[in-house]
Amino acid sequence: MTWDYNKSEAEKQATADPLWKYEHMLQFGVGDERISCDEIRKVLNHLHISDDRRAFLELLIWNKPF
Repeated sequence: MTWDYNKSEAEKQATADPLWKYEHMLQFGVGDERISCDEIRKVLNHLHISDDRRAFLELLIWNKPF
């Protein structure tokens, strides 16, 4: 987990807002954990991430140009 949340607070936040976990992992890194392409495909349209990051993910997942 990154410096801005301790483990117990992060677990509470992830339970309260399931999309938060994906947003946090995409912004700050995933460490040893991995996010599957299927999971990202399901939630990408609902994530609050930068347009550049969204475009990059779309390129990786769907080979969709910018």
